[in-house]
Amino acid sequence: MRLDSRKPYRRWLVAVFAGALLALTGCASPAPSARTATPITSSAATSATAPATNARQVWSASMGAAVFGRPLATAHAVIVGTEADDLVAVDRSTGHRLWTVRVGTPLRNVAQVAGCGDIDPLGITSAPVLDTARNEVFAVGEVLDAKRHVEHELIGVDATSGRVELREDADPPLPAGERAVHLLQRAGLAVGSDTVYIAYGGNAGDCGSYHGWIVGVPASGSGPHTSFEVAREGQGGAIWLSGGAPAIAADGTVIVTTGNANPFPARIDAQQYTESVVKLSPGLRVLASFKDRRAAGDEDLATGNPVLLPGGLVFAVGKTDTGYLLRASDLSEVASIHGVCGSDPDGGAGYDAATQRLFVPCRAGSLQVIDVAHRRLGPRLTGSDGAPIIVGRTVWSTKYPDGGLVAYSASSEHRLLTVRTPALPHFATPTASNGRLFLGTDTGVVAYAIG
Repeated sequence: MRLDSRKPYRRWLVAVFAGALLALTGCASPAPSARTATPITSSAATSATAPATNARQVWSASMGAAVFGRPLATAHAVIVGTEADDLVAVDRSTGHRLWTVRVGTPLRNVAQVAGCGDIDPLGITSAPVLDTARNEVFAVGEVLDAKRHVEHELIGVDATSGRVELREDADPPLPAGERAVHLLQRAGLAVGSDTVYIAYGGNAGDCGSYHGWIVGVPASGSGPHTSFEVAREGQGGAIWLSGGAPAIAADGTVIVTTGNANPFPARIDAQQYTESVVKLSPGLRVLASFKDRRAAGDEDLATGNPVLLPGGLVFAVGKTDTGYLLRASDLSEVASIHGVCGSDPDGGAGYDAATQRLFVPCRAGSLQVIDVAHRRLGPRLTGSDGAPIIVGRTVWSTKYPDGGLVAYSASSEHRLLTVRTPALPHFATPTASNGRLFLGTDTGVVAYAIG
């Protein structure tokens, strides 16, 4: 439901938070111009001509809760979602709060209520997304309704003022006997074709009955929701992507990777669209799919998000340690690259167009280099395990959960520097913008000047 700007419906909370916080900070920043944050899977275009030599912390902002999703950066603000179910904007120069929107009441005692799970409280877990045409930030929170039932709510917020423009139920059309409490909205949100795409998997431990889903909600707030369900005749098939987002191609098609069926299959996973790369129309109709025929048990092709590459290719890798280069047009296999990571890939890969290399995060604490041009493995770069981004000629990655920000040369692959950070949530990924990195932590967000 898109909210009428002439009515005070649900806006009082935003006004109270924003007014009080501006009074406390004593400064109202100029209105930020809209700017889409760099996707996790893409190189970040900058004017840098040399690898980074330093990273210096310039501010740290406490949110009172963990920030699992990757921060958004605009010209004047950094916007994050927290596990307290708050969407928060801070001044990118100082870290002072500009506005706060409370989505709802987060779920607490998660393992007791849901039967499993390792994030508690459970509020906004995924990365929000910015629709630059609308200057609107979208986020999904797990909330308790008036009857203490769990549901997932999508909000749309004006990126400049913090005014709530949209509130919509974001849950998929669950089959009889299934409950939203068994779904985790971990994958980052994506926007395309005037639609917000919201993907779901299960909680850590795969308790309860659930399916992987992706739901499409009209950004306008008008019109029916669309959805795609994995393993329709069974269970499982999570679309969780280690916090990465579905890939949106130039023609508006949506590409996702999916996980294993439940219970874990002893042999090749036979459920429909499990352990697969799936290409969907903007209305979430299946156009093509590729199934990892090596996958069995918990080998989970959805451990990282699909990466769109030049030349009409898409890359995907899961816990079979086999990376696939597929044609984006029909998802037919171009090449398979074996031995990736050797310890399970563990998050979305970053791609450097200048060197034609992929950098895949590995569970054992390294980045696996893949030479795309020659379809072969490169070295493993030790010292980090977070989904990397490429800024100029530098690859930046994190070390979670203990904390750490690590820089490598994209060309020589040498480690350049390591910076201590606060403790980090799983799959923490920085955002780069105009000479700064912004990083979600176990308690808030921290900013670094890089050079």
